[in-house]
Amino acid sequence: MVEKRINLTMTVMSLIGGIIGFIAGEIFINAYKYKMSGSLLMGFYFGIIALCIGTFCLVGEMINPRLNGVGWKNNYLKTSFKFLIPCTFIAIFVFGMLFQFIYESSGLKFQKVNDIVFVIDTSGSMANTDPQNERFSSVLNLMDNMNTQNRVSIYKFDDTSKRIIPMTEVSESLKKNAEEELKQYEIPAGNTNMGEAIDSAYNEINSTKRPGRKAAVILLSDGEDNFGLNKKFDETLKPFKDSNISIYTIGMSNENNFTTLKKIAKDTHGEYYNVKNASDLKGTFSKIYYATQQRLLVDRRDGLTESSTLYMILRVLLITIISGLITMSISFVFDNKNLLKRFLIGGIAAGFLGGLIMEVGFLNSPDHGSLYRALLVIMIALIFTLIPVIVDIKDYSKSSYLRGNQRTSFDKTKGNTFR
Repeated sequence: MVEKRINLTMTVMSLIGGIIGFIAGEIFINAYKYKMSGSLLMGFYFGIIALCIGTFCLVGEMINPRLNGVGWKNNYLKTSFKFLIPCTFIAIFVFGMLFQFIYESSGLKFQKVNDIVFVIDTSGSMANTDPQNERFSSVLNLMDNMNTQNRVSIYKFDDTSKRIIPMTEVSESLKKNAEEELKQYEIPAGNTNMGEAIDSAYNEINSTKRPGRKAAVILLSDGEDNFGLNKKFDETLKPFKDSNISIYTIGMSNENNFTTLKKIAKDTHGEYYNVKNASDLKGTFSKIYYATQQRLLVDRRDGLTESSTLYMILRVLLITIISGLITMSISFVFDNKNLLKRFLIGGIAAGFLGGLIMEVGFLNSPDHGSLYRALLVIMIALIFTLIPVIVDIKDYSKSSYLRGNQRTSFDKTKGNTFR
């Protein structure tokens, strides 16, 4: 006699494990993002989630063995715990690394930004927008977080643009020099010649380019251009588009919709950021810099790949597969063929839905990555446990390939084993 069963105890415990796994994963990402390779980071991230969900599912079935039976609990629970880490953490760690490598290497291969040109507005209106010159201290703060492999250049603009620091490798002496030079421009004056500043940034990049290095521009202003940029907009941005150089723009004001800054970022495959309080600038500068250093399977994309159909499909596909692998690995811990089928179906469904939510979410509201990852992990933890499993009421407590030859006399139509 067979019947379909759901273990609600496992469902509750799996959800708890998913929440713990999500929290641990977020802590790990925040601690090691940009400090560890993307492949290692995603390997640990998905491995942690698989281990947490698997552990609590095992505890849930131990408390109420509805799917594997009392015989499994009495005789093979310890063996299942021995299988737990190899089947969940280690296996999913390997697949997480592999899928991140595929995500980074496919199509438009990701390349870190090595050289950054800061283009800073020093026009008269900045006296009200940024009276404490937070924009200057934010540039210096970001330079503190860069390594010596990075190069930076700094330009200021008002009625004209002017180079403050030429393209130079980041060093302590450069930081001190930049700090002294920026002090000369703490009193804003003049209008906003954004077009000339953009031209100057490109000329700086073009004249100092080196093979194998990628450059980007960070442009900050509190207003629109006063010198006819709109009339020569396409001409001004064409060199950036031809050279695949992104311009990341920051708008500082509550009274401006920053049409020009938004269009500059969009046309060069950069990103626009709005900063209402000058005190938030340091975080915004850091966010832009770090976004150019790594592309993760569970995080936002910038630049050319942001709205790439290839990467939309690839993210959903890879998350769907790894979700299925996570739930399949949990079924291996229990050594139950019927669990394998149902868990795999649930994992694939959860991954597909979670991947879609993540992709749509990042496209429309890219600053809520933790929320999208939380939804993904919760769906992985819940959906597979809610798919009914076929259980043989008479023999389900005897089903395990670990018994080897002891079960060769079982009716094969009733067995729940992998073999």
